[in-house]
Amino acid sequence: MKKKFSVRILAEIAIFAAIGFALDALQGALWSGVFYNGGSIGLAMVPVFIISYRRGLIPGILCGLILSVVQLLGGSIYILAFWQFILDYILAYTVVGFAGAFAGLYKNSKNTGMQIVWIIIGCFVGGMLKYTSHVVAGIAYWLGDGGNSFWGIADNLAAFSWIYNGAYCIPNIIISIIFLIIISIAYPQFLKPEMVIINNVDEEALGDNSEELKNKEVTE
Repeated sequence: MKKKFSVRILAEIAIFAAIGFALDALQGALWSGVFYNGGSIGLAMVPVFIISYRRGLIPGILCGLILSVVQLLGGSIYILAFWQFILDYILAYTVVGFAGAFAGLYKNSKNTGMQIVWIIIGCFVGGMLKYTSHVVAGIAYWLGDGGNSFWGIADNLAAFSWIYNGAYCIPNIIISIIFLIIISIAYPQFLKPEMVIINNVDEEALGDNSEELKNKEVTE
């Protein structure tokens, strides 16, 4: 029976978490000053989505959690209260891994169209959970005295948190979906590590089973 967490899978989780941290730091630097309460637009969620579809729900959640911890150790954070800290810095990336709940449906889909559908749904769910986590933190702890505004919405209104966080979270969801679709079409084996394509085989030796074996999927 295949182990749930082999050394290889754990290594992949760590590598993708590190890539996510690097992308988060890069986009944070590029968008510095644009979102004055924090936030940026980029590809930081993509590595978590990749490991979620590649390895499933638990590895995806673990990758997001590790990314959160590394972000805390290596990035700048702003803590107002315990639950704001949990929502903004622990849960935000961790819940992105819930896209892995759709990994099985994606892998079992028989055509590209349905695979794309499950990618869209999974990335949307993971991205919206992150968005909601930031919004709840904002409503509970970031409401100001109306001294600032974003797109005409004063920061002492609950709508401010939805508008402000949506300004970067929604583009991030869209960007992530696009990248995952491209990967699934151009490099399907990247999201399906169990897929092994047998090339350069002696078709005559394989006989009637040659076509079947060329597209055989095996479990690592």
